[in-house]
Amino acid sequence: MLTHRFRESVRSDWTAVAFFAGNSSFSFILRACACVDVFGFSCTESRMNEEETHRPTIRSGVGGGAEARKRQDYLEWSEYFMAVAFLSAQRSKDPSSQVGACIVNQENKIVGIGYNGMPNGCDDDLLPWSRSADDRLDTKYPYVCHAEMNAIMNKNSATVKGCTMYVALFPCNECAKLIIQSGIKDVVYLSDKYHSTPEMEASRRLLDLARIPYSQFHPKQNRIVIDFDSISRSGPRESDGGCAPAVNGEVLKLGTQKSDTC
Repeated sequence: MLTHRFRESVRSDWTAVAFFAGNSSFSFILRACACVDVFGFSCTESRMNEEETHRPTIRSGVGGGAEARKRQDYLEWSEYFMAVAFLSAQRSKDPSSQVGACIVNQENKIVGIGYNGMPNGCDDDLLPWSRSADDRLDTKYPYVCHAEMNAIMNKNSATVKGCTMYVALFPCNECAKLIIQSGIKDVVYLSDKYHSTPEMEASRRLLDLARIPYSQFHPKQNRIVIDFDSISRSGPRESDGGCAPAVNGEVLKLGTQKSDTC
């Protein structure tokens, strides 16, 4: 009945608008009478405009505060994987050199981690850790398994074919053989301080013949600090100019390695 009166009033006289302006049913009639054109816009447009006006604003902040934005100082993939290699090196018992390696597949998933140490089942208290001795058998070199070997042997997938290896030191010739045979597609290393040694020259020759590219990693930051207390702190994340993972408070440095072969 009310809708009918509104239609008749609009057809006969604009005074109907004034009559219904104070009526509580006016907004309902506008929604119901989509065929009526009032003041040059349809009732459908009126509904859309009304909904647009009352559409809530979505904010990502807490409690209506400033809008939260993602962190900008997060680790890039290459930094992350090289840092994992350096962190795993902290497991090494070698007193003169701690080297780690990290193997990553095409989906940026870690499939193998290793560090230099004695073979499984061999008591490392009964084997030598010296770098030099009158008898080579009294040095560590005939016994130690390199990080690259352990990373390949520790793989958690059926194969490492097509994967990338991140390693602290450029692989020696023996590790290059394993890299080639396992199907690893490329190598990313940080230090090449033994570049001129026969072992490294042989390694590059093997990798080149196998067409396995190798590239040096240049970190954007030379240290990453692991702070176990940071997770318990409240409020804004504290930062000292970069991502802050040190083991037992020690700084994990990406730019240095103690002087020794791998």
